[in-house]
Amino acid sequence: MRPINRRHFLREGSGLALSATLSASLLSRCSPAADPEPEVSSTGRHHYDPFDMGFQSYSLRHFTELEELLEQAGRLDLRHVELYRGHLPTSTPLPQLEQIRKQLASAGLTANAFGVEHFSEDHEANEALFKFGKALGVKCLSADPSKNAFVSLEKLVEEYDVQIAIHNHGPEDARWRLPEWILEAVAALDPRIGACADLGHFIRAAVDPIEALEMLGSRVLGVHLKDFDQEGNDVVLGRGQLDVGRTLATLVKIGFDGPLSLEFEGDKENPIPKMLECLATVRDAL
Repeated sequence: MRPINRRHFLREGSGLALSATLSASLLSRCSPAADPEPEVSSTGRHHYDPFDMGFQSYSLRHFTELEELLEQAGRLDLRHVELYRGHLPTSTPLPQLEQIRKQLASAGLTANAFGVEHFSEDHEANEALFKFGKALGVKCLSADPSKNAFVSLEKLVEEYDVQIAIHNHGPEDARWRLPEWILEAVAALDPRIGACADLGHFIRAAVDPIEALEMLGSRVLGVHLKDFDQEGNDVVLGRGQLDVGRTLATLVKIGFDGPLSLEFEGDKENPIPKMLECLATVRDAL
C-alpha cells in the first residue's frame, strides 16, 4: 500500500463516523432493517441491492465452452455476468449474439459488461467492438485503450451509448496503474468514459483502493471486486487487504450504479467454492 499519510490517519480516526453515516444509506437502499438475512427473490436469487452484482467470466476460464460456463454460473446464484473473449469471441457474427442473449437469459443471466478489450486510434476496429457490445446488450466495455484512442472513443460512446471503462492492471501497467492517470485522461471527456476499477490490481500496485474510488468518483463505471494478501495471492474477499464493508459504503457514497463484478483468479479448476465465500462476505457486509 502507499506510505501512511495524514489523510490516512484522519480517515481511520473518523471511521466510526463514516460507518454510522453510510450504514444508514446502505440499510435504506439495500434491505429492511428488521430482516437480518439477505433478501432472496421468489426465484431463489439473492438480492445485492443497490448493486448490480455479477461476476467476471474470466474467473471460470477453465470452463471454456459457453454451456460449461453457464452450468457453473448457476451455482453462484447471480443475475449478471461480465463476459470475456475466452467465452465469447469478439469475432462472433452479430446475428448470433441474439441467440447468445437467449442462452444467458435461460440461465437467469444478462451480460452487463464485456472485456477487457484493447482500443487504439483505429476507429473502424473500435467501432466493431462497439457494435459487438451493443448487440450483446452490455452497459459498458472494460477497456485498455491506448492514449491516442480517445478521439475515436468519444464519438463512439455518443453514437452507441455504450460506456468505456478503463481497467488498471497492477504494478506492471505503465499506462493506467494509478487512478490519477485515469482521471487525468478522462476529466475533459464524455462522462461515459471512465474507469473499471480493479480493486485487487490497485492493491498489487500499492494503491489504497478506497482512495482510488474516492478520487475517481463518478468516473467509476465498473468495478472488479477482488482481494490480494500481502504476499500477492488472490484470496477470498476480506481475507487480504480489502475492507469489503468500507468498499461498499464508498461505492454508495460516490453514487456508483455500474456493473460490480466479482473476479476470483485463484483455484482455476474449481473456483466456485471460494467465489461463494466471496459472495457471502458481500452479503454480510450489506
